[in-house]
Amino acid sequence: MEEGPVGRASGSWALDRMPNEVADADFGLFRDRLQGHYYPARVRPLDGRGLLEDPRLSAVELEHITIGYVRFGTAVSIDAGDLLGYHVDVPLQGEVVSRCGHEETVASPRQAAVFSPRRHTYVPAWAKDAAQLLIKLNPRSVEYELEGLLRRPVVEPLQFRMAMPTVAGPGRAWVASLAGFVAFLNSGSEGGPAVRRHAELLERSLISGLLLAQPHSYSELLFEGAEYRVPSSAVDRVVDAITSFPERPYSLADLCRIGCASARALQTQFQERFGMSPMQYLRRERLMRARAELRQGQGTVSTVAYGWGFSNLGRFARAYQAQFGELPSETLENAVRGGAAYRR
Repeated sequence: MEEGPVGRASGSWALDRMPNEVADADFGLFRDRLQGHYYPARVRPLDGRGLLEDPRLSAVELEHITIGYVRFGTAVSIDAGDLLGYHVDVPLQGEVVSRCGHEETVASPRQAAVFSPRRHTYVPAWAKDAAQLLIKLNPRSVEYELEGLLRRPVVEPLQFRMAMPTVAGPGRAWVASLAGFVAFLNSGSEGGPAVRRHAELLERSLISGLLLAQPHSYSELLFEGAEYRVPSSAVDRVVDAITSFPERPYSLADLCRIGCASARALQTQFQERFGMSPMQYLRRERLMRARAELRQGQGTVSTVAYGWGFSNLGRFARAYQAQFGELPSETLENAVRGGAAYRR
């Protein structure tokens, strides 16, 4: 089978820093642990015996998201009934036939499945070789982010389209964000206040990204029905917030609230004035602050990057080099060699 952008069932995608909760091939234990992290679902082995081969369940429950790596090692069916929250299945290997209400899709490393609340959710066939990232999203957190992006209350239930291609376009970009989130979880960072704030930012960014990437019942309002023109003072307020406190864990929804503008309107105005989106403007400001700190010759590249909100050191290095023409390690090395008086 041709692999997509998430076509790996081992390595960093496997939440390696999290312990395997089902090292023993005990189907009942696997089912109970899975239900404890997610939903009270009926999980049944399709072979009638439940003989697990190399099972793995590694999950972490965070402020807004529960994310887990799940591999049964046997074919199963799952009947979760009507979900109470939003949920995304991202296969890393194999295929999973999934249904949500009247929609059905075959999830694979090339296509994820997005589930919405108040619809019957059923997985008739999770293949023996299939491994997935299961992502449970707090419904209030999803609706809070959507309200910020829209700048209006969410009254009617939010319903996502089920199938999300991950090989190109917005779905692929969202998977890239997911990869950064998983890399952060696998980084082993100590759980201090700054790390917890950054983890929450990544959670909220993942939720906002899903709302922007995957079609849903509010997409028309989000992209087509928004009033694109807003006063220049709206952009000024956002710029002031970013330049005054760039270290704060802003999501796009936060910036919309600060500017009192919808996501579409704010992005349009930023593009016209600066040639970039609000989040790109925020990243540029953080890169400038990171550079100033590196030029003092103190700390490490990783501590500076994490301190300014960058969770993926490789992406930080590439963005930094594109912005300043040198790697962050080179800036730090020159600063250490020449003292804090180093200026470029």
